Amino acid sequence: MKRRHWIILAVLVLAALTLTGCGVPREGVDVTTVPPDGPWQTFVVWPLANILIWLDHLLEGLGVVYSWGWAIILFTFGIKVITFPLNLSQIRGMQAQKDLQPKLAELQKKYGKDREKLAQEQMKLYKEAGVNPLSGCLPLLIQMPILFGLYSALVAVGPMLQNAGFFWIPDLSYPKFTDGLSWIPALWQAGDYLTLISYLILPILLVVTQIFMQKYMTPPQPGGDQAKMTQNMSMIMTLFFGYFTLQVPAGLTLYWVTSNLLQMGQQWAVTRFFLKKQTPAVATAGAGTVTIDAKPVPAKQEKPSTPAPSQKRAKAKGK
Repeated sequence: MKRRHWIILAVLVLAALTLTGCGVPREGVDVTTVPPDGPWQTFVVWPLANILIWLDHLLEGLGVVYSWGWAIILFTFGIKVITFPLNLSQIRGMQAQKDLQPKLAELQKKYGKDREKLAQEQMKLYKEAGVNPLSGCLPLLIQMPILFGLYSALVAVGPMLQNAGFFWIPDLSYPKFTDGLSWIPALWQAGDYLTLISYLILPILLVVTQIFMQKYMTPPQPGGDQAKMTQNMSMIMTLFFGYFTLQVPAGLTLYWVTSNLLQMGQQWAVTRFFLKKQTPAVATAGAGTVTIDAKPVPAKQEKPSTPAPSQKRAKAKGK
């Protein structure tokens, strides 16, 4: 990825973070009665908060235990259904990049020392193959405002989430974003290790699922400094996300982990049922074996060999 692409991505992320500053009061607000203030609240925070409240009331009316937790999970499932076309395009783009890896590796060997020429040839290869190397960023960029909007929505409905447990999580509104990381040493010094562990499970699951998705669900990069830089940045971002989830309510982390698990299942289903797999044909040359991707070609029928003139005369004499 070129430097200008990283700059564009960073600007978009910073813009999303800036929008979150126009969130809601930290003490929470009743979105059912208080009107929104500004476009961020009007078009993102208030609608998401009201959807969550509606799902909670629906599940609670049906007698579902842990209604708030299940409301967040159903909300996440709905987001995945809505963004499925984008995810399908993303997965197809990633598969196309995987198919190009042998050619990218050849370019790396040929132009490894000339980075500018290497970048030009890589972009040329992507263009000829009709592959957009940034196709994997689009669904993420679209979901980032949803993630930050949900964060603001959870802050808004914070008073409603108090004492709303979910299996091993005592309170989905804890830890408070105003506490930072101070809740960890506080629980440790109080000897409340069970509560501490219960709130650390989701951040750990988030980091594990992020690493799994990066290792097994993203196209491998050709060797070199660029690949190492990409891997390092991915790991730094994963650790940053884990650090971030230690300072936000568990309800938001529950959304994030659920989203990762659904993404993994979605990618498996798309790879299994939507992507066409080519059957490799194996051709043997000498002592080595060469594997190529080709469509099956019907075998040609061998024509009967024509006997030589001497053989014809021998047969005539025999008669």
